[in-house]
Amino acid sequence: MRYIILVLIFLISAVATWAHDDEPHDENEAEATDFSAVAVPENPSYHEHVRPILEASCLACHADGQIAAYAPFTSQDDVIFFADDIAFHVSARLMPPWMPSALNIPLKHDRSLSDEEIATIIAWAEGGAQSGDEESYQPPAATYAFPELRADLTLQLEQAYVPDEDAQDDYRCFAFPLEIGSPSFITAYEFIPDVPEMAHHGIVYLLDEALAPEIAARDYEDGRPGWSCYGSAGLSKGGDIIATWTPGTFGVRYPAGTGYRIKPGESIVVQLHYNLGTTRAPDRTRVHLELESDDSGLEELMTLPLSAPVEIPCPSDIEGPQCQRENAIKRIAELYGEKLSNLPDKRLKDCRQTLADYAENTGEHAVTYCDFPSPFPFTLTLYGVLGHMHELGRSFRMELNPEGDNPIMLLDIPRWDFHWQDRYQFVEPVQVNFGSVLRMTCAWDNRLSDDPRYVVWGEGTADEMCFGTVMIKKP
Repeated sequence: MRYIILVLIFLISAVATWAHDDEPHDENEAEATDFSAVAVPENPSYHEHVRPILEASCLACHADGQIAAYAPFTSQDDVIFFADDIAFHVSARLMPPWMPSALNIPLKHDRSLSDEEIATIIAWAEGGAQSGDEESYQPPAATYAFPELRADLTLQLEQAYVPDEDAQDDYRCFAFPLEIGSPSFITAYEFIPDVPEMAHHGIVYLLDEALAPEIAARDYEDGRPGWSCYGSAGLSKGGDIIATWTPGTFGVRYPAGTGYRIKPGESIVVQLHYNLGTTRAPDRTRVHLELESDDSGLEELMTLPLSAPVEIPCPSDIEGPQCQRENAIKRIAELYGEKLSNLPDKRLKDCRQTLADYAENTGEHAVTYCDFPSPFPFTLTLYGVLGHMHELGRSFRMELNPEGDNPIMLLDIPRWDFHWQDRYQFVEPVQVNFGSVLRMTCAWDNRLSDDPRYVVWGEGTADEMCFGTVMIKKP
């Protein structure tokens, strides 16, 4: 059994860290730390030095019933057996999974280990993984725990949805009319995929009461729950994004004193993107919502979505019609419809750019960015940020006033991992004045594709996005 677990860990880490030996260096990629130069306790032991670190920062996942239960850290024997693997994963900063770099402004729920903690684990493993005296153990204060929330409202289909048989990527929207007696605030949520193997992402929209007849007409229009909805909620008017889920996102509690306001008669629509490359099964994904009354005095939140162009050429050693941008556009039209095939050009126009701005992109290192000047003639309060790309992603950044006198790094992920995406909240809210600029930057490596081709903005897992959101106090 232990051998199987070690193989699983090796395969997971191999997928997460695979890269070509000759891949170019990102200017925002963190430099490796020389842990041999970090001071550590003499002859570190499991009970006195390592056990407190693991219990504080690792047991939230490596315990029964949690996401990494296949590799438990709940017994001394198991941890000692995994000593070398643990040391490798923490020294490479693969575990605990915390993607933002040290360039970030302080973020809540930081799961990363300090240099001293990592160096201590390395020294312990290299010293023979000694158990030490159990009486020397001092319980730690947990640095990370999944937020506990009440399931005051659960959104779940009565009838399971089975994704399309002939689709590689299926976008489906499911409506849940809000049968509540009075206005309320959503203060926390938990998104629980029913079939994680085919769950790519989820977006929760709040829709106006006026759309109820259209929603009723679309629901079950093909005899199955929900309706097809590539790109958005698939209705005549858009909705407000109130929650998102991507792999690596656990329960989310909004900042204290805030929430998303909902009213009777409105509808919540959950958009699910199913990637069907590995499995196809009936799905009853559920979303738990924690609610507070409308008279609780909470500040109302809203979400601003941000999108940037995607222009990724073929790698230099790949040639053929699949490497032509016009064929990439045709592919999007065939898969997702003519309307969505206009998005690649629309993204350029919205960001006041042309293809000439991406003439230097290569398949090995393609970069995009977009600037978003604040259009509001007053100060905005930012509480958090999310970044989203697919499987070719290398790095992601969201900056405030990057070319100003006081630039602020809102989110810097120098080593993108599709399987660990999160909604990040700032320790202290950030104030954004009129005219301030948010810049979102994404970088990709097309050599990571199993079937390299010219890649533009698309809805499928094998396509790409440069997408982000910022959570703000509603003006």
